[in-house]
Amino acid sequence: MRKLRNNFMKSKYKKIWDEAQKYLRKGLNKDFVIHTEGVIKATELILKNEKGCAELLIPSAILHDVGWADVPKNCQRTMDKKMKLRGMKLHIELAPRIINNILCSLGYKSADIKKIIEIVQSHKFKKPKNLNKRILIDADQLSDAFKKQFYSDAKAYKLPPGKLLVFRMNDNVFYTKTAKNIFIKEIGMRGKEIENIK
Repeated sequence: MRKLRNNFMKSKYKKIWDEAQKYLRKGLNKDFVIHTEGVIKATELILKNEKGCAELLIPSAILHDVGWADVPKNCQRTMDKKMKLRGMKLHIELAPRIINNILCSLGYKSADIKKIIEIVQSHKFKKPKNLNKRILIDADQLSDAFKKQFYSDAKAYKLPPGKLLVFRMNDNVFYTKTAKNIFIKEIGMRGKEIENIK
């Protein structure tokens, strides 16, 4: 992640990232900064082999979970399935205002802001046909397998890595071949690491 981070920090998206982190740090379910770094990395990797608009997808990746900042604590730190689902829905519903404020302050055109918001709003509870929306969904799921996020999630969810591995292997379905192939490779590496720990 260090190489990505260094390149990313020099990129034109740094100002969006700087603003987004203020919101990502307010999410309680897990470390959303680590997660978002993974989603950015996954988006970049997918875009190497799949067509998609980086100008829309990178900001979407950065901003896709900022809505968690405004989700009530009782919908984040809960074991109740209905409350968890409510939190998931709220983070999608609350994101547009935050995204609009960040991107307007950085001089983005309203047409681009609208497209980015549409991509972000499609990353849960949807089965979109639009390639950019599919790539963000894939990137969001692919990031689950990256080492830093995988172990961060295991800690946040209080799950042994072996249980999280089984969950991740059965829970993720991908639209793009690129994401699926990278996921298989990454999840395989997590499996080997867990075996070596035993």
